[in-house]
Amino acid sequence: MANAGNVYRHDYEDVAARLVWDTVQLALPPLKIVIEAEIRQSGG
Repeated sequence: MANAGNVYRHDYEDVAARLVWDTVQLALPPLKIVIEAEIRQSGG
């Protein structure tokens, strides 16, 4: 995740729109599930 952020922030001229779209569509939904579970578990 951090590595992708570095690419998006510093090498953005080389990032294909498809890569960004795939990240949003494929990587973020599972991450959201994990984050929501952690929040629920911590009583948030």
